[in-house]
Amino acid sequence: MIYVKLLLVAFVWGGTFIATRIAAQHLTPFSGAFLRFLFASAGLLAVMVLQKKQWPRLDRQGWLLHLSLAASGIIAYNFFFFSALNILPASRAALLVALNPVMVLFATALVFGEKLRWAQVLGGLLSLCGAVVVIARGDLRHLFDHFGWGEVLALGCPATWAVYTLVSRQISRAQSPLVTTTIACLLGTLGLLPLALLEGLSLRGLPPEVWVSLAYLGWMGTVLGFVWYAEGIQTLGTTRTAIFNNLVPVFGVLLSVLLLHETVHWTVLAGGGLVVLGVAVINLL
Repeated sequence: MIYVKLLLVAFVWGGTFIATRIAAQHLTPFSGAFLRFLFASAGLLAVMVLQKKQWPRLDRQGWLLHLSLAASGIIAYNFFFFSALNILPASRAALLVALNPVMVLFATALVFGEKLRWAQVLGGLLSLCGAVVVIARGDLRHLFDHFGWGEVLALGCPATWAVYTLVSRQISRAQSPLVTTTIACLLGTLGLLPLALLEGLSLRGLPPEVWVSLAYLGWMGTVLGFVWYAEGIQTLGTTRTAIFNNLVPVFGVLLSVLLLHETVHWTVLAGGGLVVLGVAVINLL
């Protein structure tokens, strides 16, 4: 059952590129992230009440870990996510964010001292080459001509997500994924509020599709996605769970073509294919 849940998470997270692309055209990064997690916090609190979950008594280390989750996976990640998708097409951003599993792998090796196999090193190099092809749009001679702020912001997503995943691993054995996600979201929403106000948060004149996108991001992309992702870490571990992120850019590109009618150049697809191949080599060999 956990494999089905993680497959659905990959599809839902593929859709978040579309929803964020729509919302980012009307909202500043922190404002969009705050509204997303306002929806998410309300949904998570409702689930907590329905399931009669008990709030844990956190010590100092527990609060620090949850604050780290909020700072990395909610505040920082969503700043990069909304900012990148305000600049880049959803399909291009999805292929760059596909580096998530590779970042998680190497961060796990660095932080926890896990030894890397030859297949993991090879897969990491393949994924890195794929990212370079996507950034260069197939023209490696002019790599840095195509490396703009959009690409920088998009690459901030896998970096901050690796931190979120590693901290989740530290908490996963102590309490349920639902409780962990709810506390992190509440802290993240509180942290995002002053940042959104500084940006001049305004709800006037937002079209209906923006509200639908925010509800999708909050309830599907966060309530369902974050809780089931945390369940995967708890059940399968970080590396085996991260392999399902391999499918996120596939769904993201397909949905961007179907729903946003974006055109994807073959060189970008080739680079994305290398990223996907690299992640597959890491996890399957």
